[in-house]
Amino acid sequence: MATSLGIVALGLPAGAWAQTTTGTGSTTSGTTTGTGTTAAPTVKPVTGPPALVGAIRVRKVIIAEQGHARFMLGVTQKTQGTVTVTITDPKTKKVVRTVTSAQDHVQGPVWFLVQAVNDQGYQLPAGPYTISAVEKNSQGTSKALKTRVTLKLTPPRARLDGYTVPNLPAIARQLKIAPGGQLVTALGAKGALVNAGLRRGDVITKINNADVTTPGQWQTAIKALPADAPFPIEYLRAGVPTAAQVQLPPDWTPAPDYAPTFKVLLKREAKRPVLGSLVASVRSRIDAGKLPDAQKQFDAWPAGLKTTAIGQMMQGEILLAKNDLKGALKAYESSTAKDATLAPALLGKGLVLSRLDRTADAVPVFQAAVAQDAGDAIGQAFLAYALIATNQNEAAITAATAAMALDAKYEDGPIALGLAQIAAGQKATGVANLKKGLLLMTDQKRADQLIAENLEPNA
Repeated sequence: MATSLGIVALGLPAGAWAQTTTGTGSTTSGTTTGTGTTAAPTVKPVTGPPALVGAIRVRKVIIAEQGHARFMLGVTQKTQGTVTVTITDPKTKKVVRTVTSAQDHVQGPVWFLVQAVNDQGYQLPAGPYTISAVEKNSQGTSKALKTRVTLKLTPPRARLDGYTVPNLPAIARQLKIAPGGQLVTALGAKGALVNAGLRRGDVITKINNADVTTPGQWQTAIKALPADAPFPIEYLRAGVPTAAQVQLPPDWTPAPDYAPTFKVLLKREAKRPVLGSLVASVRSRIDAGKLPDAQKQFDAWPAGLKTTAIGQMMQGEILLAKNDLKGALKAYESSTAKDATLAPALLGKGLVLSRLDRTADAVPVFQAAVAQDAGDAIGQAFLAYALIATNQNEAAITAATAAMALDAKYEDGPIALGLAQIAAGQKATGVANLKKGLLLMTDQKRADQLIAENLEPNA
């Protein structure tokens, strides 16, 4: 098995410290950094009639979260070719999903991460399914392998229908409140948070009994929120602790469009700009992929705010999203020089250094980031990736284990741990953790790359 480190620092999107607009907690973009790839062994292809040997390797009972169901599936080819997998509803006899390998595979194991959706992208209902796999090459199609699986779905996760940013010290000072928690900057009209009594300017301190004092804690907490079930939320309003019950919709519900709210808000605050509103407005445009709008909004900030640590961090966020790595690094360096305790800026700086193949320089930056935000699973995972790339595998295992302990739903914890274990010679355990991380992954392209470089080809 080849151990590839070319994909370990995976290009976290700018602003992972901010609440995502979908609330799903998906924080990776799948871009790669080229932090050093170990060349895969050359395997001489075996030609001949196509054939699959053994049985389909898949769990007979697949238990997955509704809206996020996926599973690993493996077959073994006798010769070189492509593999096609079909999923059939045994009741209707209709094929509900077809997956074909993008290119020829050499002989040996072939793995797929299969999203449990139909070909139109809708979640497959719970129940039994028949899986069939065939190999094809220039000499024809193999005899099909078949098996039965049962899909069981656990309750869905929720989507927050409000937009928040971390209540960082500079934001808190301007508002004359204590730092920490998540500042509510916009709310969906007639949404669940509004119905629960929250208002713009409130600071969320706990959600579903989880502390959200730091950005890292918030990222973990919002991925664990149940949909369609009430849970407690605690917040401060003008410094006064307040509690409520909230019931949120599933995360496949369309997110509110916050752009009109921020447009009105910024106009209202034009004479006395509020840093929290400025940050949220720019961050929401980055989330929406509207980078020219984000830059235009940032350029309109008062000069005195643009040059602050948070201002330079937001410029770095925009430039990173544009893939202007050198520009982003300059902005992040300016930010961290002004405030060495600003964990989100340190995380961004470490990411850019990794993507610039300066992974050794990234290690102490990621260490500084996790020192400032001990609850940040993202920082711990990225530290693990950087340590793998610099051949510090035992330290990487420690960091990745910490990421998993902080956030069981964050895919890069087990993926980083698996890669570190593989690099350390713990192949079986590493592969198991790598597969565990893949099952949490929504980015199919990145999953395919991880599979190709770490589960295939075979020596």
